[in-house]
Amino acid sequence: MLHKALQSEWLQKPSLENSIWYNGHTFSFLLDASQTGGAFSLLYCYFRKGGEPTAHCHRNEDETFCILEGEILFHIGDRRFIAKAGELAYGPKDVPHQFKLVTETAKALLLITPAGVETFFKEFSVPAQSLELPAVSEGQIPAHFFDHMMKRAEALGIVWMPEF
Repeated sequence: MLHKALQSEWLQKPSLENSIWYNGHTFSFLLDASQTGGAFSLLYCYFRKGGEPTAHCHRNEDETFCILEGEILFHIGDRRFIAKAGELAYGPKDVPHQFKLVTETAKALLLITPAGVETFFKEFSVPAQSLELPAVSEGQIPAHFFDHMMKRAEALGIVWMPEF
């Protein structure tokens, strides 16, 4: 049996300590850049329909989604497909992509390689109060907050693609 101190370093699961509420979703950071030497980050994502990102691409990293529950419609490059539990969707860097939930909720592991862009989620979130989905937010994002998000995204190499 592993010593308890070692177990927490090598065994990860969603917890309040590693989870955030971001744009109506719950993200748990299972591994981040500080734990992998910047090689990758791994997030456990609990998504709800609505609040999915608009079309974009990443200049610096690939995203790989391993679907655990639910169904998600992906548009990656010139391909569209529905990924279901047990399937994987790969979004390479510099390739436009977006996704929309088919089911009301979905759960996935999100692998980001190399690590770094996950800091965007942390910066524009609040600590999770539970591992469930947060209450649906009412109202619009204030313009100054939205402008800050767009500048930060640009600095991280996220390119929004409304024409996609």
